[in-house]
Amino acid sequence: MGGTMPGMLKRALAAVGMLLATCAAAALAQQPADAGLFRMYQAGREIGRETFRFSDRAFESTITIPLINLKLHTSATVSAAERVERADLEAFSLTADTLLRRYSAVADGDSLRLTQTAASGEPRRWSKAAAPEAVVPAQSVAAFIALGERAGRQDRTYRAWFPESDTTLAVTVAFRGDTAEVMLQVLRMTATLSPAGRVQVLDIPTQRVRVERFTGGPDSLPPLAGMRRPTPDYSAPADAAYTADDVRVPVRTARGDTFSLACTLTKPKAGGPRYPALVTVTGSGQQDRDENLWPLVPDYRVFRQVAERLAVEGIAVLRCDDRQAGGSTGRVDSATTEDFANDAAAQIAWLRSRSDVDPARVAVIGHSEGGVIGPLLAARDPRLAALVVMAGTAKNGVAVLKDQVSWPIESAPGLASEERARLTAEAIRALVADTANPLVWLRWFRTYEPLPTARRVRQPVLIVQGALDRQVTAGQADTLGAAMRAAGNRDVTVRVFPRLNHLFLVSPTDGSPLEYAALPDVAVPGEVLDTIAVWLRQHLRR
Repeated sequence: MGGTMPGMLKRALAAVGMLLATCAAAALAQQPADAGLFRMYQAGREIGRETFRFSDRAFESTITIPLINLKLHTSATVSAAERVERADLEAFSLTADTLLRRYSAVADGDSLRLTQTAASGEPRRWSKAAAPEAVVPAQSVAAFIALGERAGRQDRTYRAWFPESDTTLAVTVAFRGDTAEVMLQVLRMTATLSPAGRVQVLDIPTQRVRVERFTGGPDSLPPLAGMRRPTPDYSAPADAAYTADDVRVPVRTARGDTFSLACTLTKPKAGGPRYPALVTVTGSGQQDRDENLWPLVPDYRVFRQVAERLAVEGIAVLRCDDRQAGGSTGRVDSATTEDFANDAAAQIAWLRSRSDVDPARVAVIGHSEGGVIGPLLAARDPRLAALVVMAGTAKNGVAVLKDQVSWPIESAPGLASEERARLTAEAIRALVADTANPLVWLRWFRTYEPLPTARRVRQPVLIVQGALDRQVTAGQADTLGAAMRAAGNRDVTVRVFPRLNHLFLVSPTDGSPLEYAALPDVAVPGEVLDTIAVWLRQHLRR
């Protein structure tokens, strides 16, 4: 799912890092075997950079990926027997310029002694039975250079440790003339080599990623876009048909914690005195109140567009920054979708308490994960007047993730049917086996079944979906609607829009999240907004 920095894209970028194993180093030789900078492109747009230095026994790298707000510094050494001696990794938030977490691994015989330290909290220490030959820093592309040098143009398979997932996997390097292919489970990457054996270009077709060695001088390197987020402006233009007020909504959790959400309440200048009102619920990840996908899709503002369109229909809209996003407080490290649903319930209660809002005409619209939260709210709150679901799921999280990992393989060019089937089966096996992820949000998402909740929804429901959605497959809209109707709900409308992706934007290709960074038009089409606005006007009348 996603709506922000979509979960699928994060996994796709992480897969790039998993694909490229290396022996990294803390102490560098005076004359490194190679050094330089790689620029990473997706759909023609630069998405990150990596500087590196390495020798036969040492590697150091700094990776900068604004799309996922990450800077990662890696250093490590390998022994003469080609076993990892030590590795140290530090992950930083780009926007806040703060340390997020630190990993260290120290060889101890045939094991690694591991330590993981978050920005706050006590270090976590454990041992792992492994004697890896390489370390895979997340997102690294320069790592392949070290593998190629160590392989000496001889086909070879390395045992590599992946710190983020704490797994050891096989990475194979195979040379074909002036190219080399790196293979890690379902991922394939092709590198073009210079006569000296240095990587000049790396192509990862399934991720639509191209990496190029930078050969110009330092003065010719343009600034990397997306390093600093612009200050958002939620005010109403002078000629707008609505007012926009900054407000704060208090939240009290089931555990007794209290915090507040920073929000914007838009109200039509016409109408009243008691408005029908709508609460917006964003997709997965920490989103601002507009569900702006900066820096991936910097000008995307789906919920601002919804609020402006609904003002014309005389409907007020409350949209809030998620916990720990924008101006909101609260904790996200232990939060699940259930917790975010409770945050949305607090927003509904806050609206109903206002003298300028009609408490009997409050509705909810949710996108992606918000489309999962919407039915939860409606099933629990019979007073809710109406529900709009934008790309909500009808399957449990594992099934959704299966669709997501299968699609890049199914759509990859140049694969024989047998190879495509084998790679798909491998990807699904790895997904199903990955049950040790420490994120409580992901554990909840993997097992939650949306259809039993959908069957308890009795309010009028509008379900909208993009036909080219590759994060929540389009057929789930009909499945969700059919479940509601079969349980007795007689007011369920399903509308699937051709050519639109998960963001409800026109897709120039196949709807893949890997094209998001290069979308030519980032405004939700008027047809979608009109469909939502007219349906809500009809269902929120007095």
